[in-house]
Amino acid sequence: MKSLGHFVRYVLGLDTPHSQVTEREVQMLMKYCRNAKVVCEIGCYEGKTSVTLAQNTIGAVYSVDPFFRGRLGISYGECIARLHRKRSDVKNLSFLKGFSVNVASEFRCAIDFLFIDANHSYDAIKADWDSWMPKVVDGGIIALHDSRIATNSPVAVGSMKFYSEDIPRFAGVIELDFVDSLSMLRVERVARCLTDAQSGGAKSKVSVGPHIGFS
Repeated sequence: MKSLGHFVRYVLGLDTPHSQVTEREVQMLMKYCRNAKVVCEIGCYEGKTSVTLAQNTIGAVYSVDPFFRGRLGISYGECIARLHRKRSDVKNLSFLKGFSVNVASEFRCAIDFLFIDANHSYDAIKADWDSWMPKVVDGGIIALHDSRIATNSPVAVGSMKFYSEDIPRFAGVIELDFVDSLSMLRVERVARCLTDAQSGGAKSKVSVGPHIGFS
């Protein structure tokens, strides 16, 4: 009933869509997605960040979410997201309903900006990464939410383990920036291949963490 109450308040203009993305994180997302032709968000929730991304770029924005239904058989999150898109008069935002791994198998666009903020279990984010990261263009940006402990993400979750243990092992993935629980990564496949060739094929680990330089 709590979800229903929030939905009613939103319809009446007494509530805004819920989101765990901080204002500082929103500003960083907007900074890095501004020139993207194709933006893909894994995890829509109530569409607040989805609409903001769409308003910030002239490119196409796709938001993927299974939009689970509640006890009354209604997904209030989906209802709010679609109504928020309509009220914001956003034309370049499409919702792709389904589990991200299943949607990925049918998604044919090359992605310039990928924002992963869905199921935060280790297995789920690993599956999201494996399914969507290969679709990101060389030089493209990947944003990982809930990748580090922060005020908006105070409890350790599987996505933080993936960020700290798995990301450093991916050749051609460079950390650019971070704020609160959000980390910004850039895919550099060509540069990585050239570096590997020059070093005789040796692969080095990417260092991630709070002490990084900005490019």
